Amino acid sequence: MLKEVNLDGIFIAPFAADLFWALVIFYPLRLCFDRWAIERWVWHRSLFDLSVFVIIVSAIGLTLG
Repeated sequence: MLKEVNLDGIFIAPFAADLFWALVIFYPLRLCFDRWAIERWVWHRSLFDLSVFVIIVSAIGLTLG
């Protein structure tokens, strides 16, 4: 189904594409979090950002995989 991409002898895993699309989705979402001042409701902002990113990556992996 999904195969590695060969770039001049360097093989890139298909998971890298999932990470790329997750970043494309995550950055505008993070800007919205900044605008809404999410820090008022979140205990640790970095952990919250990481967990949202992991949720996005897993959702992409489940829908494309």
